[in-house]
Amino acid sequence: MIWHYRCPQCANAREAAWDDITHEMVCPDCGSAHYPPTPGQDHAAFVDGESWPSEMEDEVVAQHGSACAVPGCYREHTTLVPRLPYAKGGRSSVENLMPACAEHASSRGQGEYNEWLARFAKKAPDIATSTITITATDQCEMPAQMFGQIVGVHPVAGQISLPGPFPSGTRLVFAAPLVPGPANRLVFYYEWGLDPGESCRVILGSWPRTGMPAFTEGFGSTKGYTTNDHRAGACQENSALLEMVLPDSKDELWVAAVWVQAQSEGAIITNYYLAAVVDQPETDAF
Repeated sequence: MIWHYRCPQCANAREAAWDDITHEMVCPDCGSAHYPPTPGQDHAAFVDGESWPSEMEDEVVAQHGSACAVPGCYREHTTLVPRLPYAKGGRSSVENLMPACAEHASSRGQGEYNEWLARFAKKAPDIATSTITITATDQCEMPAQMFGQIVGVHPVAGQISLPGPFPSGTRLVFAAPLVPGPANRLVFYYEWGLDPGESCRVILGSWPRTGMPAFTEGFGSTKGYTTNDHRAGACQENSALLEMVLPDSKDELWVAAVWVQAQSEGAIITNYYLAAVVDQPETDAF
């Protein structure tokens, strides 16, 4: 596998065996000693052929996320596809590759990248007729009045991966893709249970997928989340509601996620609803 890059000093085209890029090179044009740039340092550098080193795939995922790049598809990627097809001069480089699931990768073909993506574009849901989508395995009943006076809701369903690690004692319940659109509230209704004498904290958060915070330092310095605290006294199970205000409408892909913080495995969330709510605007009284 040959690595094609430009000399960091004179910018002339150079090449090296991929296995040798950790070795110092000397440019025959300008005489400078240098180490070839990595895929993360030079997104235009490329390797021959239609395969790529794992380091390049890691950088593509770091740039675009691990889910399939096709709008509306939230499956984990299994391969990479070229923006500019190989038959038309495309190369295996960070700037030309995008993550894709197996199904969508098989349909890439030799057409224009944006035209290919447009084939999978889905019409936004009609918020006047949308219904709440249950993301739990077991359905639970939730009184409609808990949502307040609303115009409609956006479905929040499916699963999306969320990289850790998370703070000690914190367990991810689920993470789901979310397109806020005109919604202004995120509402999470759930049933919880605890062992006698135990306590837990339930955390609801939502962020743009391209701006996810690092959770290793805990949630204290992180914006975009809200919490409920529960303690098992006389009551060891109950239902509760969490809600948070969403920022101004965004059409980009967001992530909604729920965690449980507890000292033992006795804290559980069984059934739940998650919905992005569009509130009915207030009218002035006459």
